[in-house]
Amino acid sequence: MTNLEEFSGLAGTGYESKQATKPEDEFFHSVYIAGQTRKNHIQIEEKAGLLQIRGVQYNLDSIHMVITHVKEVLAKVKNTARGDTIECFSYKRGEAPWYGTSKLSNGSPRPCGVTSAERAANEYCSTCKSQIIVSGIFCEPSGKPVIDENQKPVMLFLRGKGTKYGNISAYLADLAKRDLDPIFTPVTDESRKFEKEVVNNKRFLTKITIGEAKTNFGMKKVFNLEATVALPKESVLAILKVAKNTLPKFEEKMDWSKNKTSSSYGGEQEGVLTMDSPQGDKPAEEAKAPSQPFNFNDLDFNS
Repeated sequence: MTNLEEFSGLAGTGYESKQATKPEDEFFHSVYIAGQTRKNHIQIEEKAGLLQIRGVQYNLDSIHMVITHVKEVLAKVKNTARGDTIECFSYKRGEAPWYGTSKLSNGSPRPCGVTSAERAANEYCSTCKSQIIVSGIFCEPSGKPVIDENQKPVMLFLRGKGTKYGNISAYLADLAKRDLDPIFTPVTDESRKFEKEVVNNKRFLTKITIGEAKTNFGMKKVFNLEATVALPKESVLAILKVAKNTLPKFEEKMDWSKNKTSSSYGGEQEGVLTMDSPQGDKPAEEAKAPSQPFNFNDLDFNS
């Protein structure tokens, strides 16, 4: 008999075969604008200039979702023949100072410049840019969540980087400025601040369409975001619970300092990266809530 214990000390010196996750099996599905017409991993032709939901639906003019998470990160990205490679990344946890995944020459963590001016003044950090990640629940135009073949709601995310940063940032900033009827009581300075920063963007159905922005390299396709249906208080509270319960999955997906490789299945797309060691239109005025809003408490994300 050959006893495994005899060789147990070799544990950790082998190589685990990892299968890339199919887009259909991801928890969060990337929303992107196809840059060129081509067939994807399931031979559907994704048409240039249309919205795509990786692993879910393709060639859309608009997408509706209720926002669950918003996170601004810092990424120093290098363009390579195989796609974008992240040289340094910061999830911006807690209050500044934040630290990147790269190290200083003495081996200590690299501190991040708080402002773009501070980063621009540092030779290594000068190409590091802010990105905004926005995730949410895929919905019908009425506000009712789209349910997949397994009877589960579908979670989406889009990334605001480069030219696409401005519209998303402006949309979120506009929502954060709005003085809306309070959700939480008693009303305090702390609750007001929390509601504007965290809750306001969850109080509307967000419609995503495609616009254009002028750049030094010509006109580029960008995301346009618009607030449509205003959701009732009970739905907003349920969405906050969804956001709280799915936060670990969001951080697992979006915090690349923990997950050094993002799965690529059938080619690189928007929102799929590999990690290496203009003002937008003003959102529409809030619309009336539907007479029979969907009960977000009914959503089940369990496998």
